Amino acid sequence: MKSKNKKYLIITLCILVISIVTLVFSNIKKEDEDLAVIAEKVNNTIIPKPLNYKEAEGKFTLNKDTKIYVKGNTEEETTEITKIAEYLKEKLSPSTGYEFTIVKNEVPSGNSIYLTTVEGKEEMGNEGYELTTTVDGIILKAYKPEGLFRGIQTIRQLLPAEIAKSNIVNNVEWSIPASTINDKPEYPYRGFMIDVARHFFPEDVIKQQIDYAAQYKINRLHLHLTDDQGWRIEIKKYPDLTLIGGSTQVGGGPGGYYTQEQFKSIVQYAADRYIEIIPEVDMPGHTNAALASYGFLNPDGKKKPLYTGIDVGFSTLMTDNEKTYEFIEDVVKEISAISPSKYFHMGGDEADSTKKEDYDYFVGRVSKIVQKYGKTPIGWDPIDTAPEINSSTILQNWKDSNEAAREKNMNMIISIASKAYLDMKYNSATPYGLDWAGYIPVETAYNWDPTDYAPRNLVLGIESPLWTENIATEDEMEFMIYPRLLGYSEIGWTPKSSRNWSEYKVRLERQGPRMENEGINYYKDKSIWKNK
Repeated sequence: MKSKNKKYLIITLCILVISIVTLVFSNIKKEDEDLAVIAEKVNNTIIPKPLNYKEAEGKFTLNKDTKIYVKGNTEEETTEITKIAEYLKEKLSPSTGYEFTIVKNEVPSGNSIYLTTVEGKEEMGNEGYELTTTVDGIILKAYKPEGLFRGIQTIRQLLPAEIAKSNIVNNVEWSIPASTINDKPEYPYRGFMIDVARHFFPEDVIKQQIDYAAQYKINRLHLHLTDDQGWRIEIKKYPDLTLIGGSTQVGGGPGGYYTQEQFKSIVQYAADRYIEIIPEVDMPGHTNAALASYGFLNPDGKKKPLYTGIDVGFSTLMTDNEKTYEFIEDVVKEISAISPSKYFHMGGDEADSTKKEDYDYFVGRVSKIVQKYGKTPIGWDPIDTAPEINSSTILQNWKDSNEAAREKNMNMIISIASKAYLDMKYNSATPYGLDWAGYIPVETAYNWDPTDYAPRNLVLGIESPLWTENIATEDEMEFMIYPRLLGYSEIGWTPKSSRNWSEYKVRLERQGPRMENEGINYYKDKSIWKNK
């Protein structure tokens, strides 16, 4: 009897296993079929998704005789648009081999790309654009030149992926489907951050990342310039900040810093791509590099030892000493003089060695120093909890703790760590990055909205920070940034009602060849790029 029951049990288990396997494979097949149906409905691969896209009949094909026409409302505007045309030429010529002659202040006569602000609509704002493609050519119209630059990124994505290659490509038809696009961003602030303090990244690396991000309509780059492990911006009045404070990094490497001329070069490079560089000097915590450079910043008058670990919360400036505020004002003054950004980031996070009342006094006073030099202060939470901080300061919200900011009607940049931190691992197998805020797979990075964390009227935008405690190379940096930055760019640009993971996933998959052609070392998520 026992033998018979055992036999029935084995048969039952076999049937159960077969059923489960069949169900799993049928679900996988159904998912593939669903994606195939969605893929057929996706009529463009543009990221971030345009506000309105309407297909038309035909296509426009670039050839060796295609010209770029430019015209602004003023001569000054025409000059600015000409610079944008030069940028477009720089992006299209290497792979096509075409010259793309630029023609100013003439009416295009077919076989052309026309960039103009003439009759641009004010309601499109500074970044909006209208793009019309017919068999005869392309007309890109915007209210401001910045909108033309954003529209150029759309043109680039409408061309075959080979357009992103740096060498001449033969046997490719450089065509753009006929269509009409009306597009503008949901939020004015769409940024990412690179921590150059924990590990230093030289000027050319930062410029490369600016160029990559610009194609996805990112318009802010926040540079975390100071921390316990390194001071990365030259301050002429205090040369030891970089000579000593910038001499190392996490793990004891050689460190480095930007001269003021190098910083200005980065700022200009970004400005040419309509990206604003926002400098950060983190304080009163995260300040060991400064404390190791000048003894007068310490209670005992002696320099602290340099620090190359990754702990946080152990350092603090003296909040009750006038020499501290003289030092801060000198630093803010020098950086403000070389930074055209309207913002100055004053840090304010993880000041665990600063008493709450001292912290409150400090951030209130520093915010006024920042404002003295014509800048709007930005600070990490819990800066909003300080009594002297008000709606003239912007909260960069990373902990989902913004009750005080709401009460004070403060604008917020949403950077929730569990959703937006680029240094968080994709999964347990990710070779670098951290996981203290949890894993952030590509889908998790996309499937959220700033209004999940703050009222819409207080949201300035979104920023995705890359902290670099264990990100030491450009390849590692790109692996963590891409492809998640594409999703963040869409969260900032495209209204929540127009975003859908299944549809986005199809467009993202088609961005893979473009990133490869550019040499971006992106994370090839197997759920998106199944054959990589």
